[in-house]
Amino acid sequence: MAWRSTAGALPRVGAPCLWLTLLLALPAADGRIGMLATELTSSSFSDFVKKSDRVLVDFYNPSDPQWSEMNLELQNAIREVRNVGSAVQIAKVNINAEDALAKQYVPNGPYPQLMWFQHGESTQYHRMLRKTKNVVDFVLALDRDPIQAFDSEADVRKSVNRAVWAQVPKASPMYKMLEVVALKHMDTVEFAFKEASGSDVRWLEEGEFDNAKYEGEVSTEALEKWVRAHLIRSEPVPEPQEGDSIPVVGQTFEELVLREDKDVFLLIYAPWCGFSRKFMPTFEALARRVSHVTSLAVAKMDGDRNGSPYPEDFSWNAYPTVFFVKAGTRRPVVFHGNRTEARLLDFAREHGSRLMVQELDASLNRSQKAEGDAAPDEWEL
Repeated sequence: MAWRSTAGALPRVGAPCLWLTLLLALPAADGRIGMLATELTSSSFSDFVKKSDRVLVDFYNPSDPQWSEMNLELQNAIREVRNVGSAVQIAKVNINAEDALAKQYVPNGPYPQLMWFQHGESTQYHRMLRKTKNVVDFVLALDRDPIQAFDSEADVRKSVNRAVWAQVPKASPMYKMLEVVALKHMDTVEFAFKEASGSDVRWLEEGEFDNAKYEGEVSTEALEKWVRAHLIRSEPVPEPQEGDSIPVVGQTFEELVLREDKDVFLLIYAPWCGFSRKFMPTFEALARRVSHVTSLAVAKMDGDRNGSPYPEDFSWNAYPTVFFVKAGTRRPVVFHGNRTEARLLDFAREHGSRLMVQELDASLNRSQKAEGDAAPDEWEL
């Protein structure tokens, strides 16, 4: 399996300039705030995350051979955020000792994984960050108000590398909508605001989308879609290609993967990855095998050239990674095990919708597979 760090792939607000902006808004850290992560158990977890407005929890596997090194990075990050004035509580959960907590909050792994809690509730912010700088950036991006006030567009551009720049009345429905959407993107884009009598919302970022104006309706759904469209890393939408699986890019992810009418297998691969190349014939064979199952789609995406529009649910740090998404849902299940057609089909039966499973079994029963076909070699994902 080819491993790839996700730290560099995480869009980050602001670079060092953002730190200066954020530090002005941070309260001085209480001297009693710990310099080490607090170890939590099932008996202490709920009370701990509820007693503080903002909590970062690290779900870790102490059996990982790299754990000592990764834990040192976390401890260094804690010292750095304390030094700049952040009082965010930081804790950790041993997934081997606290299996129930791991299954409740990070059921698909991988570990270690950081999860942000706000007012005692888990949020969509969970990341597989490990380097000190990435953890610090993550904490400081979230330990702030969702919308920041600026005097001018020039100030915004000096402070951050990407922003939604809103010149609207603070008492307007548009501002309330901006607050809701900003809460979903605090670690990827700054929402900057200036009191104004009109309604002017623009995207600020060097490149093709710079100064693009929001002209949609005043609804959180419409603005959310507009923001995600600007954040997605995507190849051009492809022309029809050879092969039995459906090609997906960042721009078509939502349309082709998050479907109401079909369960979806999604392979995330990289063309340079030998493990991906070895697995691809099996995945294409799976697509051919289920081609008559109208309620199941088999899709693939180059994860090296395309990003996830929903990193809170779809993220990867290794190739290949296989997700299964049940029709009408948005949270995938990650496949682990031997990469064979038979194992993948069993996985679909275990996690699929009732209609798809019935159609799948009926289709496979009708198929006439030649006796003596060689089974693919079984090897671990």
